[in-house]
Amino acid sequence: MERLLIVGASGRAAAASARRAGFEPFVLDLFADADTERLATVWKLPFDQYPHGFVELAKRVPPMPWMYTGGLENYPDVVAAISETRELWGNGPDVLKKVRDPFAVQNWLKEFGRTRPRTFHHGDEAPSSGRWLRKPIRGSAGLGIRFAEPVDIRTPSGEPAYYFQEFLDGTPMSAVFAHGRRGWPTFVGMSRQLIGTDWLHAKPFAYAGNVMVDPNVYPDPRPTAGWLTHSFSLAGVWGLDAIRTGDEWNVVEINPRYTASVELYELATNSCTLVRWEPIPPAIRMGKAIYYAPHRIVFPASGPWDDSLARCADVWRRPDFADLPHAGDIIEAGQPVLTLFAEADDEEACEAKLKASAAELDRLFAVG
Repeated sequence: MERLLIVGASGRAAAASARRAGFEPFVLDLFADADTERLATVWKLPFDQYPHGFVELAKRVPPMPWMYTGGLENYPDVVAAISETRELWGNGPDVLKKVRDPFAVQNWLKEFGRTRPRTFHHGDEAPSSGRWLRKPIRGSAGLGIRFAEPVDIRTPSGEPAYYFQEFLDGTPMSAVFAHGRRGWPTFVGMSRQLIGTDWLHAKPFAYAGNVMVDPNVYPDPRPTAGWLTHSFSLAGVWGLDAIRTGDEWNVVEINPRYTASVELYELATNSCTLVRWEPIPPAIRMGKAIYYAPHRIVFPASGPWDDSLARCADVWRRPDFADLPHAGDIIEAGQPVLTLFAEADDEEACEAKLKASAAELDRLFAVG
């Protein structure tokens, strides 16, 4: 069986995708969760060595191709260093430098007649209208985003660590695309994002999950994705985040790698994105939600996730819980604990099931 190295903050979902594609995964991540260890060989990187510690850790891994997951798209130097000695499956450092530059993306949007959301540099004169978000240059999963205050908009010293983007009051959306033919991306699926969700104890703007939607009732992202593919030379599996306002698809950012929502489409259609995606309309709506610690938690030795852990090697079966800590692990307040899954005939019913599972965890962890 061919092996595949997966590197990123969390490698569990991508490891399951690799298993579905017929590969044997080898994971380097920050958690080495209990279910990840049953899917792959896993080496854990200490948080204080992220992300550059992955370079040295990867040098100890036997020869095999590699791919990266969330977070590493912001570090093209790390991607370049690991790619010196092994084949990269995905977008290389030159693509990352362009596509993760919010001002390069904004210029592209203007070229194609897209004017929102507006973006300006730290230190520029602030526009006279609008509400603005302060966003980290190397942001991921919504971490570090907050509403901008007047004191924020000043000339920085040294390299700016953040920028400002217009806040649009709409629905956060995500679309995923995969290897296409003749340079045209194949549409995988669309979801509504859970952002700063209070019943998951997520901080404001923190990514908290996805719920699959019927793409026929939302603005079509495919023309935008086609233009992006050609403008930025995107390849492999990648995601597009946007805010829906009415019939407008307002691009917020491009995630040029395997995204957190990919596994939903794979499980819902019994297909796989890492080899060849077969566009099969799903008969159900599937969702995932990240449950954040409402207070300091010592993870129990047993709970409602036991069956999901015992059967996690069956990668074609939807788990109820995933990204499972080890018994005795300490999770501080505000940190992710685990991931919930649910499915239903429509997105509203799916989200209701996720909310019910989160309430069950609240009772277990004595919330309120």
